[in-house]
Amino acid sequence: MSTLPHQIALVSDTSTVGFSDVSTVAAALQKQATRDFGPIWQVNATVSAFDALELVPVDYWPVIVRDDIDQPGAAGYHTDDNGQPFSLVQADDQWQLTASHETLEMLADPFGNRTIAGSPPPQAPRPISTLRRVVYLAEVCDPCEDAQFAYGVNGQQLSDFITPHYYDPSGATGTLYSFRGNIKAPHTVLENGYVSFGNPVTNQWYQIVVTNGQAQVRDLGKLNRNGRSLRETVDDLVRNIRKDDHYRTRKPLAARAARVGGALAESSGARAQSLRDFIGKL
Repeated sequence: MSTLPHQIALVSDTSTVGFSDVSTVAAALQKQATRDFGPIWQVNATVSAFDALELVPVDYWPVIVRDDIDQPGAAGYHTDDNGQPFSLVQADDQWQLTASHETLEMLADPFGNRTIAGSPPPQAPRPISTLRRVVYLAEVCDPCEDAQFAYGVNGQQLSDFITPHYYDPSGATGTLYSFRGNIKAPHTVLENGYVSFGNPVTNQWYQIVVTNGQAQVRDLGKLNRNGRSLRETVDDLVRNIRKDDHYRTRKPLAARAARVGGALAESSGARAQSLRDFIGKL
């Protein structure tokens, strides 16, 4: 396991979610990262709560809760102008689950380019199922992301996640393919989940999406990354496909006053403004 920990900042940038809630969820995410995820994926991490984006140290990777993230679904992965990762989480009634999802995926693949080779998903139809080899984008929560597969940590419902055995060439009795044992075979997708993969010969990318028990293929075409990470490219294509979707919002709570101070305020405040400017261009 890496001796240098990844440092995640959980922070609310909306009055909808208060600091007490952020602190409670951050403690649960820290336990999940240390007890459950870290030993399996060989990562060392801290998850800390911050009261304002201006207070987040510049070497932390922020998971930012916002009322409007301007995209369908509940979250989004991005890299900032310096190539550092951050995630946006919709402030809805399942934001804790989504924050867990984004935190774990950031820990497994901070820069959004990790791929793992394997056979095609068993739920893929022909001719995709006849491919000899595909490459999977390492998104450790997507195949089992639905709330029905979540589990409790400190009273918070957090995301199940796949294990490295998910990418095994064949199944074996007694092997865990997801932490909670919900996934029963390599490369498979559960209800309301998906997996992203590409043909390394043609650079054609697909997703297997399961809805109402039926597996469907989402054809993403050939990827043109334009300097973006693989995950950002895939997410952007999916956002375009799902542009007519609607995501949930909660009624805002009373606004909180931001408190900024200390020796780190200048650099952290500058980064906060930079992130807000960057988010505004998405």
